[in-house]
Amino acid sequence: MLFMTDTGSKQFRHVLSETHWVRIAAWLVAAVAFLNALGFVIRCSNPVIQSDAWYFLDVFLSKAVDGSLGIADFFVKRAGLDHAQPLFKLEMLLEWRYFGLDFTVGAVIGVIAAAASAAILYRLTVAGERDRAVRYLAWVAMCAVLFSLNGYGMTWTWPLVALENVTNLIILLFMLAVWHAHRSQRYLMLTIVTLLLGISSDDSALIAVAVTVVVLLLAQFSDPEQRRSSTWKLLTVLAACMLLVRVGYRYAPVTGLSITTSHHFGLLIERFRTGGWWQWVALPLILPVSYSNISAHISTTAWVGIQAVMAMFLLATHVWFWWRALRGKYNQSVFVAVCLMALSYAWVAGIIFGRVSINGNDYLYQQRYVLLYSGHLLALLLMWATSHKALPEALSRHRMAVAWIPIAGCVFLLLVQIPLSRHSWQQRPYLWAYYNSMAQQIDDLAKDPANVTGCLPELSVCGWPLETRRSLTHILSDNHLNVFSPQVQHRHRYLPHLLPLPVQPATTIQSTQRSNATVPSL
Repeated sequence: MLFMTDTGSKQFRHVLSETHWVRIAAWLVAAVAFLNALGFVIRCSNPVIQSDAWYFLDVFLSKAVDGSLGIADFFVKRAGLDHAQPLFKLEMLLEWRYFGLDFTVGAVIGVIAAAASAAILYRLTVAGERDRAVRYLAWVAMCAVLFSLNGYGMTWTWPLVALENVTNLIILLFMLAVWHAHRSQRYLMLTIVTLLLGISSDDSALIAVAVTVVVLLLAQFSDPEQRRSSTWKLLTVLAACMLLVRVGYRYAPVTGLSITTSHHFGLLIERFRTGGWWQWVALPLILPVSYSNISAHISTTAWVGIQAVMAMFLLATHVWFWWRALRGKYNQSVFVAVCLMALSYAWVAGIIFGRVSINGNDYLYQQRYVLLYSGHLLALLLMWATSHKALPEALSRHRMAVAWIPIAGCVFLLLVQIPLSRHSWQQRPYLWAYYNSMAQQIDDLAKDPANVTGCLPELSVCGWPLETRRSLTHILSDNHLNVFSPQVQHRHRYLPHLLPLPVQPATTIQSTQRSNATVPSL
């Protein structure tokens, strides 16, 4: 009966017109998604120092502890495709000063940043628009993506990954500032946000600015109404701000040995020839929907088939997206949607060039990259919601079916969060046991730095020189930080109650090239 032309059309329009219950349901689902992510962070995020955090302890926090920290230390980075991450260092300073170096704090900040992004997307998608039922559905699907526990919750269990939401929030604010400057021809806010982005995000800011400029020019090419003679002023402001920031970064300290661009290209050609190149396209599309098999009742063969169907469907939606971007009218929401899509392509290209070239095609399966891959879903949802217009009185059967497809996609995206969330929460006892083992090994390293037998992968310090291991573990022990902090042990009862070692004489740490090849950067 739904597909009868007149009756189906009336039912469809009636569903879309009932926005009151949709608004309540959308806010309830969004609140549940946020609280679920926040609760997961508080209960399951790793408070123990791991991976990149050891590097930050070495080159940054150790100087804060001994009182020699300077402004340049916020911008120190390893050579090659690494990021300075001054915001992350500032957050680590906050953890050290007020929370006993409990890294869970960073994950909580990441959830709050994701909530701020959801609020901005609400303004872009729903506020002040008609046909709001569809828009609410699209927005709550965006919230599901932002707060998802997909990928075994890796976005939230690894605090430095969760903090990427802060960078994404600043980039989103930058896109809004560019559009505001484009429409109003006022550039103060653009200057402030661009400097904030450039200073806080290092080379990620370069990518975001370049992508946004290209999309702005595309908007003027596709929509004559967006053509402005003042565009050169906007571009001049961006260029001046980024030039100022990059000149400053030229004086930032750099540690480690870099890998040449030609070497990356050479390795990438070999990866392409192995036959795994298809993963470069398929995996970034499907992994943010579901990283793993969502049901024990689905066989491996069937799951591969489902993934293939998802990949083809999403490829088709990307074709529609760019058809709309190249032929449609632009407003703030469409502009941000196209920027997000182009930026997601740039992130994937950067991962392929910088990481896959060295580590192989399977490196695309890294759970922490799901956060970067998910940008294309946000772009698709935002474009669909803002492209929706009031439906005509009568719809053909074909148009009726097509109109329900994206709605079904949103519902599926919401429903799939249930098994993904349940599976991630089920990992809690295993995560606690793992964090406990990490803490015990750090205690063992503090007592005997020479014994690195059976070191867990996240304890990257085990691969560093003996004297460095001794120095860093004693910084934690002597200052009652992280696993040696009573307040951290009280906050996370599953951690062992470790006692600090007898205070050792002050040790000078020599930050060298040791960690460049042993700690994977985000």
